[in-house]
Amino acid sequence: MLFDGDEVKAVSPLVNTGKAWVSLPHFSYGGIVFSKNNTNPHTIIIDNIISEIIDNELQPGYYSYDLKSQTNFEKKHTEKVFIRSLNSKKEEGFIKSEKVSSILQLPEDKAGLSKMISSNLNRKISKAQKSGIITKSGDYELLDDFYKVYSRNIYKLKSLSYSKKFFENLMKTYEYGEVKIFVAYKDKIAIGSGMLASYNGFYENMFFATSSDARKDYVSDLLHWEMISYCIKQQTNHHSPLTTHHSLYSFGRSTVSSGVHKYKSHWPVTDYPLYTYSNMPDIRKNKWLSQIWSLLPFAISKPLGGYLIRHIY
Repeated sequence: MLFDGDEVKAVSPLVNTGKAWVSLPHFSYGGIVFSKNNTNPHTIIIDNIISEIIDNELQPGYYSYDLKSQTNFEKKHTEKVFIRSLNSKKEEGFIKSEKVSSILQLPEDKAGLSKMISSNLNRKISKAQKSGIITKSGDYELLDDFYKVYSRNIYKLKSLSYSKKFFENLMKTYEYGEVKIFVAYKDKIAIGSGMLASYNGFYENMFFATSSDARKDYVSDLLHWEMISYCIKQQTNHHSPLTTHHSLYSFGRSTVSSGVHKYKSHWPVTDYPLYTYSNMPDIRKNKWLSQIWSLLPFAISKPLGGYLIRHIY
């Protein structure tokens, strides 16, 4: 909690993964959230907070930091930092990334959602429903099916996948909303899956994957429809003005103009650019790593990916 004398100015959530300091590890953004205009550079504040934690060997918890007490704004720590933010303030340190977050403001009901989307998208969803695709939502009982689709899809993208234990721990430990799994089936075979997390009227589709063989059946459209419909139902179950009138559904982040981003643009979303503050090397630029990884069989890359990803950040 950042104070200016007795007045609360901002909150800055930070998590130490063991490799780096990051903000809001489960959602796509973090940074510093100010209640009013701020004149102190965000990067300097973040670096000073990290230095304060390290110098005083502070344990996990909630702490206050007085902006007026800052006399030395020089960076003192040598820790790795990786922070995403929606803050568009142009300042040294934060760089506009190639990613955007696509967000949809939820209507009051499913009828309103149907009116918001195009007739073509409505047609695809209806066709998917008639094709025999069945969707289920739940918790741990769907984890195996979720992971089957997710891990296979990540493998085809030549990327590292989290271990199934990571998702299990996430579901067990998240306390400030709910984490739900959605799975689409055809002929009793899982062909699409997603994981949804919520916080006070904000819902984010954190992980999403579909089988390449089933995309012709518009499984992505149906699965998103079901996940958004669930969020609409949840907001109507609450009577708080915050969750009734300002609930949001995030499709998560994607690279501008990529195939995934173009798909999300078919929904009535607003794109928000993401900014990053980081001193970590971007391993995605090492094309040879992806080439080597793509040569590994799925049976090896699946367990190995869960082990290696823990050592990235």
